[in-house]
Amino acid sequence: MEQAIASVFAKTSTIQLISSTLSLFIKVLLVVGCIHSISIVQAQGKPISTSDIEAQLNDITSSSKKAEWQVKEIIKTAAGDDLVRAQLKLVSIYRKSGQQAKSEQLLNELVTALPTYHDELKIKVLISAAFFERRKNNYAKAADIIVNQALPIALPEAIELGRLYQLAGVFLRLQMKLKEAKEYYLIALEIFQQNEDYNSEAQIFSQLGVLYESEGDLVLAAEYQIKAMRYFERTNDIEELAGNYFNLGELYYRAHDYTKSLSFYLKALDYDKQLNSIQDMGFDYHRIGSIYLETNDLDKAIDYTDKAIAIFTSESANQLLSRSHLQMAKIYNKLNDNIQRFKHLTIAVDTAQLAPTDHQLRQVWHDLGAYYLENFDYPRAKQYLEKSLVISNKLGLLDHQLSDNELLSNIHHELGEYDDAHQHLESAFKIKLQLHSEQRIREIEKHKRDIDLLEEQIKVAKLQEENKAVEAEAEVHKTISQGVIFIALVLLFLFTVLIYFFYQRRKLAILKANLYQDALNQKNQILADVSHELRTPLTALKLQVDALKYQLVDDVDLSYQKLGTKIDDLNHLISDIYELALSDVNGLSFEASQVDFVPILMNWGEEFEHYASAKGFEWHLAINANTALVNIDTDRIKQVLSNLLTNSIKYTDAPGQISLSLAVNSNNLILVLKDSSPGVPDEELEKIFERLYRVEKSRNRRTGGSGLGLSISQNIIEAHEGTIFASKSDLDGLAVTIRIPLCQQ
Repeated sequence: MEQAIASVFAKTSTIQLISSTLSLFIKVLLVVGCIHSISIVQAQGKPISTSDIEAQLNDITSSSKKAEWQVKEIIKTAAGDDLVRAQLKLVSIYRKSGQQAKSEQLLNELVTALPTYHDELKIKVLISAAFFERRKNNYAKAADIIVNQALPIALPEAIELGRLYQLAGVFLRLQMKLKEAKEYYLIALEIFQQNEDYNSEAQIFSQLGVLYESEGDLVLAAEYQIKAMRYFERTNDIEELAGNYFNLGELYYRAHDYTKSLSFYLKALDYDKQLNSIQDMGFDYHRIGSIYLETNDLDKAIDYTDKAIAIFTSESANQLLSRSHLQMAKIYNKLNDNIQRFKHLTIAVDTAQLAPTDHQLRQVWHDLGAYYLENFDYPRAKQYLEKSLVISNKLGLLDHQLSDNELLSNIHHELGEYDDAHQHLESAFKIKLQLHSEQRIREIEKHKRDIDLLEEQIKVAKLQEENKAVEAEAEVHKTISQGVIFIALVLLFLFTVLIYFFYQRRKLAILKANLYQDALNQKNQILADVSHELRTPLTALKLQVDALKYQLVDDVDLSYQKLGTKIDDLNHLISDIYELALSDVNGLSFEASQVDFVPILMNWGEEFEHYASAKGFEWHLAINANTALVNIDTDRIKQVLSNLLTNSIKYTDAPGQISLSLAVNSNNLILVLKDSSPGVPDEELEKIFERLYRVEKSRNRRTGGSGLGLSISQNIIEAHEGTIFASKSDLDGLAVTIRIPLCQQ
């Protein structure tokens, strides 16, 4: 769509000017359209007006000490629902800032009082409880709270219901239950779109981007992250921007562009520090450590991974802690420090078992199995890698399945279990073929192109952000000079229209002149050709008349007979010229109908055979189909075949052979008429359908004929949406092939 619009805009500078003006108004409308009022609904479905205290709480977006102090001051004066909302805000600040004990204590008090709250407050408390479980990597429990406790009491079609579906999707994705997560995301997206909640819609886009990245579909991941980024950049929502930049860093990390990936992770870290979002800072540190590991800057890799481990330890985020210890084991593996490597592997296993998920357990079993393999402890290596392969197969992750099978093949080989080694090697080979198939390679290239596109989009968005201040200043000057600019635009528009009008008028005049000259040349050529064709019979006719006039002939009756023949030739030529003229302007009459051509050709075959035999030729008819449904004017098609047969008889040495064959393929009826020698030179095969053209050598020994029959035949076949062409025949003569479309069943 955008390419089509761009191609139209390129045609005239006038339209570009109009586009620029409209773009200004559209930007204003977008800003106005992004201002929404969110209604809060009671359990009974009645709207509640937003209190002053709730408005103050909404303005507090960070988790800093200042924010904590502000909320505590609000709690001193709040009561009823406002008090619960303020306490929930404090729970969130405690949780994000790493004060887990305080967060848990206050949350437990709220959960204990849960039965006394109305449904709206119950949902808010349950959401906070789910986030607390997520903080501890208890994703299954967090999802259970949302799906089985909060969703049943939410009002239908309310924005809060969409929020719950969104959270259910988040917690399911963290368990790598991607299909279920996608279903919840899409339900939430529909609710947000119906309620025109653009901020929540942008959040769903970002989360869908993460989901598709987990599935390995970087194309859709990039598309959704771009959509989210455009909105968050415009609203300057730093909390959402932090998550969005982190997700963009993940995309570049998956594309192995570590420089760009690092820049986005650092942006995310900067925002998370402003928000004092401790666990999110842990994510940032972990990923930055991953990049330094990939680029072999191992000192920095240890530094950032240590920071992540410290945060995840304080947060009791065992799954994330396991992941960071695995990363540290990889760093020490590169440093050839086997003692530290095994130490971190052991901690990774212990912490993964405290918050077990398939994905993390698979990773620790795999890395531990690889460690024992490298240290020649094959039985233990086999034990852990078999556990890893079970989970890899369950998750359907091809890269993991390949790695597990390759290592198990090596282990079985070292243990002398050659059948098992061969079986795992064969499985690895099949997976590798699947991973390196031509289609997958094309997909990877497409992913790279999409990542490049993402980069350009990000550059544009960044440029827009940097120019906001400049645009604000320019707005003042634009208001002052708006009248002058408008008049200039109108004058420029009128001037451009005038130039375009004269350009088009001149272009049309040139086109008319060229068409007129072409028509004149064609008319002169036709007149010259017709004059040439008429001159020969008229000259012969005059000579015959003069011979009779001066009594120079012996047989008067024979002379009159020759005169009649010449007059018939002239009438035939004039008739052909008229018919060709009609066919050129689609003036030939056609009465097409759907018929089965096979029995029709059988009937004509007898007539054609009598005619050919009478002229001393051997006739063959071959019908290679049982039925052939076509939409044709049978008289016109018979005219074409009769004309071709007449030409073959006229220009073929007698006794000779003439054959006509019928065949069908999936789309066309195919007729081929062939004759015996003499043939037509290769360079003249394409010319025989030109009007008044006759071959000058062996196939034009006899006089007669207008030279228009094949041109008329060509027009008739093309009127039937078919084709006709000539080639050499296997009988040493000429073959003419006709293709006519079959009727669609």
